[in-house]
Amino acid sequence: MARAQDTGRGPARLRSRRDLLAEGVLAAGALAATTPLASAERSRTRGLPKRSPAAPRDLVSHGRFGLGVASGLPQLDGAPLWTRVDGIDRRGRIWLEVARSPDFRHVVDRRLVEVRPETDFTVHHLFDSDALGPGEELYYRFATRHESSPAGRFRTSRPPDSREPVRVAFWSCQSYQSGYYTAHRGLAHEKDVDLVCAIGDYIYEKSGDKDGPRTDPLPNAQLLDEYRAKYRLYKSDRNLQAMHAAHPFVAIWDDHEVESSYYNETEGNRQGATPRIPFPKRRENGYRAFFEHLPLIRFRHNRDRIYRRIPLGRHAEIFLTDLHQYSPSASPDCSGTPSAGPILLGPCPNATAPGRSLLGANQRRWLEDGIAGSSATWKLWGTSMMLMALDSANHWTLDIGEWSGWEWERNLLAENLHRRGVKNIASFSGDIHTYFAGTWTTTGRSDGKPVGPEFVAGSISSYTIAENFKQNGVPEAEAALLVERLPENNPHLAYVNSTRHGYALATVTPEELRVDFRSPTSTRDPNARVETLARFSVENGNPVLKVVS
Repeated sequence: MARAQDTGRGPARLRSRRDLLAEGVLAAGALAATTPLASAERSRTRGLPKRSPAAPRDLVSHGRFGLGVASGLPQLDGAPLWTRVDGIDRRGRIWLEVARSPDFRHVVDRRLVEVRPETDFTVHHLFDSDALGPGEELYYRFATRHESSPAGRFRTSRPPDSREPVRVAFWSCQSYQSGYYTAHRGLAHEKDVDLVCAIGDYIYEKSGDKDGPRTDPLPNAQLLDEYRAKYRLYKSDRNLQAMHAAHPFVAIWDDHEVESSYYNETEGNRQGATPRIPFPKRRENGYRAFFEHLPLIRFRHNRDRIYRRIPLGRHAEIFLTDLHQYSPSASPDCSGTPSAGPILLGPCPNATAPGRSLLGANQRRWLEDGIAGSSATWKLWGTSMMLMALDSANHWTLDIGEWSGWEWERNLLAENLHRRGVKNIASFSGDIHTYFAGTWTTTGRSDGKPVGPEFVAGSISSYTIAENFKQNGVPEAEAALLVERLPENNPHLAYVNSTRHGYALATVTPEELRVDFRSPTSTRDPNARVETLARFSVENGNPVLKVVS
């Protein structure tokens, strides 16, 4: 029986939406427009999972599944499965049913799983079965005595020697009030996605934005129940639920899962909120709610660890890192520097101080040795902050909230990987709410030795650089000029789009890494069309990307 190890096993390729259409999985109507697993409604009409006549007394009777379902990193014989039961107030059990067919006529396993108030009535079950082998596609659902959840889909992990192409999506920053999750609607319909990686800011602890198309009525989160309420609000979105039902999922946090710009036990920007409890307790509450509401496998001896490596067959291995829990260095003090929101309008010498670290020594060693020692053709690093420098025309760093605020460690890591001769490293990052693609070098700039390409995905819904300029009073003409000149001032950048939202979709083969930037035409319309903004190609052995279209 395959158990969760230090490296979660990767999933094999899922069948395409076209295949599911042929099988009658997609239902007509509104639900079909939001998820390729619209058979959830159909499966409910076919009746609840069959049960033994002697159903247990603690079987939950009338709970609901308002947040949908989700699966995590697949194992060779199963996967972690998640849901939440609404409308109950005591401990109980519900049914979990796993089948080989979307109509649940060919059941593999049916078992009872526990629901507890201590975890906000969420269910985390590491499903495994000796009847399963690598690469099997399965469907799952949960049920109370009278109600069935939507259905989800997962595939057991690919064998370690698999040579199949791998597809991985990366996204970040989904402020609920700033826009609709239209991008998730597109992602839910993507074909053959092996894994979805959320690389930070799954929720925002703050609220109060009056410019967005919808409202977050909750207070700034500090207490455990307040963080839990944020997850319930965010996960009520049907497009987000569709993405989770369609694809396996893993996540790391950035800062807003706790508090803006916090590092280790140093509090950050409270967004005007008065602290009601000490910051270490706020951090504990944020971490606990994160693990409760996502389908993550926790490490047995380090329960709050999120950094991990994920092999996906012979040709891809993912490394995910934590830039907040272990950092001994808070944000550089740039209080004397004029700024427009997060964008600096002058130099900040503290950003380049030697010894400043985001990863901490142990995680940095783990990352460097892991990438250097990986036998995978491609090493994909998911980091919540952008690595490449963004400089002004006068050569100061524009945003010290990214890796440029910890330049010493960024450059040390790059130099060490370059010195060790590591090939085919690609980084995927977020946080800055803008699409960038370019070359990560040993200096972070064009004067350094190239280490590998970096792809920065735009936010799902959080405001872009252009929108932030506008909100912080920078004149539109001046803001446009700053953005237009970014490639001119930063020759290591090959692509910039500061106005659009969305995600990055990577396809790995032995010969090349292909990356598409995918974006909805609007985040003010939950049903807007999703299109490709740009395509990139990286050849095996070449650290510099090509813009294909």
